[in-house]
Amino acid sequence: MGKAIGIDLGTTNSCAAIVENGKPRVITYKGGASTIPSVFAINEKGERLVGQDAKKQAQLNPTNTVAAAKRLIGRNFHSKTIEKIRQVFTYELVEGESSEVLVKVRDQVFTLEQISAAILRKIKEVAEEALGCEVDQAVITVPAYFNDRQRQAVRTAGKLASLKVLRVLNEPTAAALAYGLGRNLNQRIAVYDLGGGTFDISVIDIKGRIFEVVATGGDTFLGGVDFDDRVMQWVLETFLKSTGVDLSFDRVAVQRIRDAAEAAKIELSGAMRTRIHIPYIANGETGPLDIDVELTREKLEELTMDLVDRTIANVDRILREAGSSKAQIDEVLLVGGQSRMPLVQRKVTDFMGRPPSKGVHPDEAVGIGASIMAHSLAGASSTEEVTLLDVLPMPIGINKVDGSMHVLFPKNQPLPDYKTRTLTTSKDNQRSIMLRIYQGEATLCADNELLGTFVFSGIRPAPKGKVQIEVTFHIDSEGILNLTARDKGTGQTVESTLKLGKAGGVEVLSGSTVPTAAKKDETADEPAPPPMPLTMPTSGLASEFSAEAPVAPPAAEPPAIEPTALTPDEPSLEEVKPESIEPLPNASDAPTTPPENTGKTDVDPKSAQPKPETKAALVPEQGVWARFVAWLKGLIGGK
Repeated sequence: MGKAIGIDLGTTNSCAAIVENGKPRVITYKGGASTIPSVFAINEKGERLVGQDAKKQAQLNPTNTVAAAKRLIGRNFHSKTIEKIRQVFTYELVEGESSEVLVKVRDQVFTLEQISAAILRKIKEVAEEALGCEVDQAVITVPAYFNDRQRQAVRTAGKLASLKVLRVLNEPTAAALAYGLGRNLNQRIAVYDLGGGTFDISVIDIKGRIFEVVATGGDTFLGGVDFDDRVMQWVLETFLKSTGVDLSFDRVAVQRIRDAAEAAKIELSGAMRTRIHIPYIANGETGPLDIDVELTREKLEELTMDLVDRTIANVDRILREAGSSKAQIDEVLLVGGQSRMPLVQRKVTDFMGRPPSKGVHPDEAVGIGASIMAHSLAGASSTEEVTLLDVLPMPIGINKVDGSMHVLFPKNQPLPDYKTRTLTTSKDNQRSIMLRIYQGEATLCADNELLGTFVFSGIRPAPKGKVQIEVTFHIDSEGILNLTARDKGTGQTVESTLKLGKAGGVEVLSGSTVPTAAKKDETADEPAPPPMPLTMPTSGLASEFSAEAPVAPPAAEPPAIEPTALTPDEPSLEEVKPESIEPLPNASDAPTTPPENTGKTDVDPKSAQPKPETKAALVPEQGVWARFVAWLKGLIGGK
């Protein structure tokens, strides 16, 4: 069997780590670098490039270079954030059959899972070369504020990269592992994780080898790339004022400016001023034009002050949700490359009343923590097992008649957990029930993320109210939701299918291209629309309190049937046309305690949550956002 590693799959850079001889270390590659750029590209020769090779040619090939794909993974194409982010990214985004976001690179269309898999595969190859042995298992980290669909998409990416994903682990929790393991601590810490594309804040109790998350939150559209965008916008505006030339339509120029903005931002963490010089950026009336401007740290802080303030507002909110005062926080860990910014460190110090800890490396802590968890799950040593008690980052619920969300699992619910709801038919001989699953913090379902629609069909004919369907909602230690249903009267499993997006179907996307997007080429002979100016920074996309809401309405469905609820405040039941599906396992055959993938035990000692197995076990590929075939393989029982 191969080695198990930890992977920090980042928005801008990724890294991997391994535990050897009881000590974790970051895996390095060519030239001693510890990170790999999270970039994928296809050059003019048709060669696929990943990592540093892809980043090097980005300025000359921006439309065929995919960066920051992590921001798009698991998103709905019609969401407000995607509509705005399309104005920022230099590569082309297209819509899939199930309203997922696809990426078009040199006439080939890829899923975000495939792009992420290419990066993971590169990490795997680098690790195998450095270690001199096979790597076939990994713990992959994700932002704590990722929803079900995003988490399952990362699992799918790992599978496509030929990795057995031992666990999808929250990044702040991984950083806490790197900080606390082996130190026999008894502390409450706050992990402030400001990376390239996302921000997380988690309050975590550490007691020896037990790491218990008390509360978590964040913003999946707030990170280092937003700071880069602010500098890029300033350079574009400054150049326009001085020359009258608008470069926002020139994607090559924009990519060059973006790279220079990132470099200037990094330099200003140690200097008070820097020069942004980009020769021959455009042609003017008198000849070639250069960009040559000075950027000071003061100006950078002025441009990005509101972004840092958004993170502090999040910290304040999560402390309140944790029921914790600032004085009760023993240490504050800063994680993520953007946390190196002096303004960030100053704001955190002022808010918390103490300077942050220097106990972890901001770039390596997440990867190190993931490797510790991978080592524990792989069973390498029984003396090095760790216990993680995590929580749900956002509520999960189902729709009610009035359009509001009936919350099944509240935010910061200790994991794992499961609940059952008994639903009944609302009219005579009703054969199908449709149940939409949502995740988010808004009161109305329309303002939350639609994870998917479950259709329970093949219900036995009977007068209304005579058939009772028991639905079991099981959310595992990774925050991924699974459903089963049975007829309480007969004990038989009720057939179910998962529908995603407007098309109402789930198509398995395999290989390197996605033929389902061929419909986009039907108008290939029509004139191409003019390029869109790249003038909207991603930092204006979402606030820490906003929830993503789909723009396009769902496909037309039969009107909702007024339910006959067995318990108050039940969701709406809707009849839909039965589809060809395969059965889920009988709920009565499932173990009383849901299987978990936690290292040892994931039980909150202060709650009545069911106690999972203490042996590290692999969670099957299942969940609301899983690709249909992988999802069914993980759920199909012995019928």
